[in-house]
Amino acid sequence: MNAIYAVFLTLLWTTTPLAIKWSVNGLPPTLAVTLRFALAALVVGVWLRWGSTAAAQRTGLRRNQLIAGGASACSMLCTYWAAQHVSSGLIAVLFGLIPLMTALFARLWLDEALSAGELLAMICGMTGLGLIFAEHLHPGPGGWLAVLVILLAVALQSGAAVWLKRSSVGLPAAAINGGALVVCSTITLLTWLGTGAQLPAATPPATTLGAVLYLAVIGSALGFSIYYRLIQSCRPLSVALISLITPATALWLGHIANNETITPRLGQGSALILGGVLLHLLAQHARRSLRQW
Repeated sequence: MNAIYAVFLTLLWTTTPLAIKWSVNGLPPTLAVTLRFALAALVVGVWLRWGSTAAAQRTGLRRNQLIAGGASACSMLCTYWAAQHVSSGLIAVLFGLIPLMTALFARLWLDEALSAGELLAMICGMTGLGLIFAEHLHPGPGGWLAVLVILLAVALQSGAAVWLKRSSVGLPAAAINGGALVVCSTITLLTWLGTGAQLPAATPPATTLGAVLYLAVIGSALGFSIYYRLIQSCRPLSVALISLITPATALWLGHIANNETITPRLGQGSALILGGVLLHLLAQHARRSLRQW
C-alpha cells in the first residue's frame, strides 16, 4: 500500500506546478492559496465528521496539527514570494535539497545515519536535477535573498516531516491534516488581508477555478493526508526522495499539456534521477537484509 501511496504522490506533485500556474491566472497568488487551503479544510472537516474521526482528540494531536500547518503555510508563502525573484528552475533545484536536509534532521532527532548507498543515491539524483536546470541556476539582482528564503522553506518542510515522524505515532493522518489545513488557511488569509486583500479584476477563467478546486480537494485534502500517513509508516528520507523525481516529471507534463519547451538535458537528467531512485531502493533492500541477518 505504501508503494501505491508513493506513486500517487509522485503523480500528484508532478501535476501541482502546472496546477499552481493555472490557479494564479486571474487570481492574486495569496488569494489563490487561501482559497485552496480553506476549501481543503472544509473538505477534510466534512470527511472527518462523516467518518467519525473528528473525536480522536489524543495527546499531542493539536501540537502536531500546529507544526504541520504552520510549516506548510510558511513554506508555501516563502516559495510564492521567492518565485518573484528567481526562476522556477532554481526553485526546483533548491527543493531537490529536501532529501539531504531531511537526512540531517533525521540524524539529529531520530538518530538515523545515511548509508553509503543512500548518500550515493542522493548525489546521483541531485546531479540529474542540476543538469536539467543548469541554465537557470543563476539568481538575478537581489536573488540571493530569495535563495535564502527558499532554503528556509526547504528547512521548514524537511524539519516538519521528521518531527511528525517522531511525535505523531498513533495519530490519525486525516485528523492531523484537518487541523493543519485550518492553520494553513488562517495564516494565508491573514497574509492576504495584510497585503491589501487584493481581489481579481474580472471573473477568473474556468481553468483557474478548476485548478484551485483540484489543488484543494486532490492536492491538499487527499494528498497531504496520504503524505502524513507515509511519514508515519516510512523513513522520512524515502518520502523526501519524491521531491527529486517530480521536477523532471513536471517538466515532461508541462511539455505535453502546456506546450512548454524542453531541452535534451531533460532526458539525461531524468535518467540520473531514476538511477538515484534505483540506488536508494537497493540501499533500502540492503539495510533490511542486514537487520534480518
